[in-house]
Amino acid sequence: MTHVPTRELALHLARLLDDKGGHDVLLLALPPSALVDFALLVTGRSDRQVKALTDEALHFCKRLRISHFPPEGETGWALLDCGDVIVHALSEEMRQFYRLERLWPEAKAVEWQAEAAALARIDLPAPAAV
Repeated sequence: MTHVPTRELALHLARLLDDKGGHDVLLLALPPSALVDFALLVTGRSDRQVKALTDEALHFCKRLRISHFPPEGETGWALLDCGDVIVHALSEEMRQFYRLERLWPEAKAVEWQAEAAALARIDLPAPAAV
């Protein structure tokens, strides 16, 4: 199992899902009373993209041997539990309907772009041996 600090894991996942075409990526630092440290919300343009975003986050966790549970969900919404980081990928309709950010009124939005850009990339596959 690879050790990636929780904040860095959340930042890597936010960047990865943004790179994969997810939009309205919102990373929330949750209050100490929450069960997890970070919630990552991302919108997909279709049910197919919602699944693809969740699959990408799952494969990232698998490659790095980060503890996780299998994705759960329904049409237009998928949840991936990566320990102290949870990923919610939603269609635009589901994101508007559920407005999950309301679940954590004390959460702080993380300005993740600059912080993630400063991190060394660990989300890329290793180059093939020549």
